[in-house]
Amino acid sequence: MSIDNTPQFIPKRIKPTPEQLAIQTAQKRVVLIDANAGAAKTTTLALRIAESLYRGRVPEKTLALVFTQAAKLALKQRLAEIGLAAPIIRRLTIETVDDFARAILLKIEGGATKAVDSYEQLRPYALDALENVSENHAGRCALDVSTTNTAVAQFLKLQLRTKARLDFHSPDFEYNSIEENIELIGMSLTNFLWIREYERLRGSDTGDFQFRAPFDATYDLVRMLDEDAPLRQQLPQFQVIVADELHDLNEASFRLLTMLIRRSNAFFCGAGDKDQVIYTWAGADHQFLRQRFAQEFPALQRYPLTCSYRYGPELAQAVGTLKRKVSASALARATAIDLLTYEAADAKACTRQLLAALQRWHSEGHDYGACAILLRDRDQSIRVENALFQGGIAYAFVDMHSYLASQEILMMRGLVAIARKDLHSVKSGQRRAEILEALIVFAEIPFSRTELQQAKDDVATYPELLEGFLTNQLGKSANGEKAALTLAAVEFLRDLEPSTAAGAALQHVFEVMQLGQTARRIYVDPQQARVVEKSIAGFIAVCVEAGTELGGFSRWLGAMEDGLADAKTPRKVTIACIDQVKGLEYGHVLMPYLAIDEFPRVKADPLEEENRFYVAVTRAKERLTLLTPEDPAYRSRYVAAMGIEQAMASGTRLLRKTQVRAAVAAG
Repeated sequence: MSIDNTPQFIPKRIKPTPEQLAIQTAQKRVVLIDANAGAAKTTTLALRIAESLYRGRVPEKTLALVFTQAAKLALKQRLAEIGLAAPIIRRLTIETVDDFARAILLKIEGGATKAVDSYEQLRPYALDALENVSENHAGRCALDVSTTNTAVAQFLKLQLRTKARLDFHSPDFEYNSIEENIELIGMSLTNFLWIREYERLRGSDTGDFQFRAPFDATYDLVRMLDEDAPLRQQLPQFQVIVADELHDLNEASFRLLTMLIRRSNAFFCGAGDKDQVIYTWAGADHQFLRQRFAQEFPALQRYPLTCSYRYGPELAQAVGTLKRKVSASALARATAIDLLTYEAADAKACTRQLLAALQRWHSEGHDYGACAILLRDRDQSIRVENALFQGGIAYAFVDMHSYLASQEILMMRGLVAIARKDLHSVKSGQRRAEILEALIVFAEIPFSRTELQQAKDDVATYPELLEGFLTNQLGKSANGEKAALTLAAVEFLRDLEPSTAAGAALQHVFEVMQLGQTARRIYVDPQQARVVEKSIAGFIAVCVEAGTELGGFSRWLGAMEDGLADAKTPRKVTIACIDQVKGLEYGHVLMPYLAIDEFPRVKADPLEEENRFYVAVTRAKERLTLLTPEDPAYRSRYVAAMGIEQAMASGTRLLRKTQVRAAVAAG
């Protein structure tokens, strides 16, 4: 950049704010943008790119890195919207971090490595590695081997986190004992050996890679470059580098980014919101935005982006109070904040208020499709789904499924079906196979992958095989204690009359099978085990309230499942967990169960929980509805932390001033 701070690029359609102009014309070589939610981070990065081009930088020497395909598309759209010509945009390098790493590896290795991108494609590789671990360590150490989808899914998530954080590449790792390393990174012996074997099969040890899954390219490239200084000289050189969503950085992607900046001493501008760090399971960490950039580039300059273009001044004031930072709105319209309270002792009170809020929104002429019910975690969906179903309001999901398809509910459904001999009531062959797998997971039956797949295929086609199959397998299971408990639960249910209350019966099953302890054994993540326990408890409570009898249990669930599948309404209420909605926005956001132990969750990282709440409330454009207990002693602390009453008053005053200025400007 030249030393002239007058902008050379004048955008179309927008007038940059003073904050945006300062970033657009900043002279420091490394610039970090501390942005609020909805504060036009992507547009500001587009302005920075355009300014650099107008000051003589070459499009082919300009790199923009993002973390998702959606973000890649968004940046291209913003560049076009501000007036950059399409031929120029095509000459820029705009890529996700992992795809960019793949492109570099293609040049270094001289050929493409097989890309394996889906869970279904990765599962066989994970199972091959687990079989090798079982064979290689049989009789030598105690292993917890499971070939179920749950076990494999958790393994794939764990190995991704391990590589994102470069856990296996600390200075002392190769010199430590296995026991020391297991303690250092906090995982079981089985998972430790499983990851090592999986990486060996993948070719990570030799460099002869057989396949790459998502993020593997970043991991493999960083490992190569860390260990080979001359190889770093083969990195492409750029004059200008920008990066979006830096709050999603992990150790591996951070190292790659710093290598690229240093390769040619490029001008760098990156944007992130330190208060949106919630993907710690994938290695994201606050320290990159808060400390690590400053440690690597001490002369960097930070700039704020405080004005949101998503929500009005009322919500801007509230989130500023919550996160103790400057927050403003650039909009001349309001975002209402409705605080609705419910009696915590009344299990249905929260969802009654939720339904009333949705119906009120609809009666005001708004679309249900603009509404999103954001949950802390999936266990909360049980009451929400039942309330919407009974209220005749159609709903859909973002990156989650109905509680009817969760393994813990399928397991209980399967136990009742076996005892009642009515698995035929489950019409879908795929669902019957899922029920069988759920039973195998919670009965902890050790199965080989071939046995498991054959059993699922058989039961999907011939449901009457389930009872005999499960009984036979439990009878010869190596896990005799758990098998006995499962059989006891089935016998208990079998001896009951059809008129027996399903809720009380399932509560007894929960205790007999010791399902709380089982969940803590099955799930690597303690928080996920807690979600499963809460999900089972919530389901049992709903059964009790509905007065469901064992004789009608399967029909009751089947009717709801059929209703969900048959709903043809094009515009449905969205149900989503907060972790899946970053980057999305909705006209009306509703957040139920803002109570102690619900949000924040016990034993969860306090800062990450606060960030998660911040992400949720900042998805709202026109209205935010918070549902919390009447008694302040039982409320989530985040409700008070927003200072809603003061924020509404202050926001209203600011809104009036903005509207007056807009009217004057319009003449």
